Amino acid sequence: MLLFNVSKGNKGKKYFSKERDMSDVVFAEKAEAFNRWFADNNKKLTQYLEVRRSYNCDVFNDSYLKMYENILFSGNKIENYMHYFIRSYYTNLMAEGIKQNRYCELLPNYDKSDVDSGYFREIEAKQSKLESDIMQYVYDNYDIRDFELFKMYISLKPAINYTSLSEITGVKAHNIQRAISRIKKGVLANKEFAERRKELV
Repeated sequence: MLLFNVSKGNKGKKYFSKERDMSDVVFAEKAEAFNRWFADNNKKLTQYLEVRRSYNCDVFNDSYLKMYENILFSGNKIENYMHYFIRSYYTNLMAEGIKQNRYCELLPNYDKSDVDSGYFREIEAKQSKLESDIMQYVYDNYDIRDFELFKMYISLKPAINYTSLSEITGVKAHNIQRAISRIKKGVLANKEFAERRKELV
């Protein structure tokens, strides 16, 4: 329930906004309806993600909270909770993957324990710049749809495969595989990227 001053001349006097108050009640009811749905379908959602080897407990709970707050504070109308939650989950999982730098086969692996902190920071900065440049290269040289597929696939690996990505995007798995394979070949054949990868070994 929102309280506010009507004018500067009425300092100390507070009034109820009936319109906002009613909206708060409606939003709370919508949020509670989602909350009940989530409680009833929690196991089903978990199994759905586990079968696809993409379940992450922290991301799962975070996605629930974000969706609940979205409904509670904005009254966002959601036609299909299942579809909305799964899309939200994979979006959050992708963001988490990007944060953890899961650019698997495009970058070399090195043992962080074997390098001193100064050298590690330098390597990490170079790696981050290489990742950014690779994505810019893909964005500039390939179809925007293929770029988005590639970005999702690389960011979510190893928690995702062509089949599960197909289920999320609606694009056929063999088309996804063909697009990503073409991009991988282009990136790996890029001489500049190859030289920069060697510097990270």
